[in-house]
Amino acid sequence: MIKDATLSKVAEKLREARDIVILPHINADGDALGAALALALALRNMDKEVDVLLEEEVPSNLDFLPGQELIKKNPQKSYHVALNIDNGDITRLGLREPYFHGADIKLSIDHHATNKVEAHYSYIDIKASATGEIVYDLILTYLGGSLNKDIALCLYTAIVTDTGGFRYTNTTPRTLEIGAELLKYDIDFPYVIKKVFDMVSHTKLFLMKQTMNSLRLLEQGKLAISYITYEDIKALPAKNDDFEGLVNIGRNLMGVEVSLFLREDPKGHFRGNLRSNNYVDVSKIAEKFNGGGHKRAAGFNREGELEDVIAQLTDAILPELRREG
Repeated sequence: MIKDATLSKVAEKLREARDIVILPHINADGDALGAALALALALRNMDKEVDVLLEEEVPSNLDFLPGQELIKKNPQKSYHVALNIDNGDITRLGLREPYFHGADIKLSIDHHATNKVEAHYSYIDIKASATGEIVYDLILTYLGGSLNKDIALCLYTAIVTDTGGFRYTNTTPRTLEIGAELLKYDIDFPYVIKKVFDMVSHTKLFLMKQTMNSLRLLEQGKLAISYITYEDIKALPAKNDDFEGLVNIGRNLMGVEVSLFLREDPKGHFRGNLRSNNYVDVSKIAEKFNGGGHKRAAGFNREGELEDVIAQLTDAILPELRREG
């Protein structure tokens, strides 16, 4: 295997670090948190002082992940090395952004094509199905570390999350090879699948109902638009992970090419999710609204009134739908 020079430098700086902070994007999903914890555990096994910084609670569908003792909320310190992980926009670190800028050495690893992060060394592999794939190679090939059951569980969760259980088009032979290697550590993979994809809270069930009630179809059923308003949310004990996957209610409908899901929280602020099935590159649409992501999965934020935001997004999506129409 020919080593990548940039990833080699990332590994070199991690080995040389006095202390390290790992920074996944806000509202960390299975890939961001799984990759961050896997790397943190591997670095701790190399006798490194390492923290993972979050500013929200670990989602309930990921509360089984090992290594959570390494998660910190408000450390009163600066770090020698900061690693931005699975995040293509540094502002998506939220309140933790100063920890990145304040570090002596800034590193970044990601797999999003829309990545705009500036660092001393930034490694992006858009062919990787998940950042967890990159971390797998980083640990074994570049850091000279080893895996154990806890690290394997974190990496498997990272990869299975971003591939939709190995169902999405970003799944490659390499993805499956890594998955097979991780299963050798006797991880309870049926439990991972159940927790990540199948179990829902009572709150999420209500949100699914509201999403279905809001669903509208345009362009002969090729565009599905759904939303949850602030009024729907404010009376609920909703957690961030309760909103995971709601965009797929529209995406999974027969004939739909693009699904748009909007979550209004707080009032007048919308977090948008875009998914496509076959040919529309939704990352290009998201970029028009200062967002980003992958060809088939992207996100953005937008201020305004609900119908105005829907109209703006519809105007951006329809030309892309009609390219293959």
